[in-house]
Amino acid sequence: MVYAGRMSRFKILAAILTLLIIGGFAYWALRPLVHPPAVVDVPLSAIKHGVTAIEFPSGWVKIDTQQGFSFYAPPGTRFQQLPGKDSSVGEIVGPTFHLQYDFGFYSNDLSEAKNSQDYSEDQVVIDGRDGMIRRATLSSEGGPSYFAGLYVQQAVFHREYPGRWAALEIHGSALTTQDRMTIEQMFKTVQFD
Repeated sequence: MVYAGRMSRFKILAAILTLLIIGGFAYWALRPLVHPPAVVDVPLSAIKHGVTAIEFPSGWVKIDTQQGFSFYAPPGTRFQQLPGKDSSVGEIVGPTFHLQYDFGFYSNDLSEAKNSQDYSEDQVVIDGRDGMIRRATLSSEGGPSYFAGLYVQQAVFHREYPGRWAALEIHGSALTTQDRMTIEQMFKTVQFD
């Protein structure tokens, strides 16, 4: 009897030890899923500056893309989501401008605009995040058009891939420099969800 009691205690201790060892190996193997890569160790916020109240002209309307950001635009501006492979994409069309956006991992930083006539850029703060507005004059058969683009490299952490940043890029053209100023004013009203 004494021998049988010791044997069952031994089996119980062996089972507990086995479970602890298996659990340790499982944790070690699944560690990347439990604790994502080192980039997650940075604060889970892209906000580096104080978020201030946005300003926009009276009568402008809020457009919520339902894809992670919203902005204000002149009345009559139309928004449409477009199919995208690995990001959220869409277009924004107003009476005198046409814009497209890409919100994801591989958004274009618009640096190719540097090769255009009258190129300039400004560092800006968009909803507390560092951004860049680029502008240039484009030549075409119908006369010049005026390019404007916004790039926010670290907009938000991607919802489906913890530890990876999603960038926002919006770009397009306007008929006049005044219309381009309107686009830039729209850029400055972007708010992230």
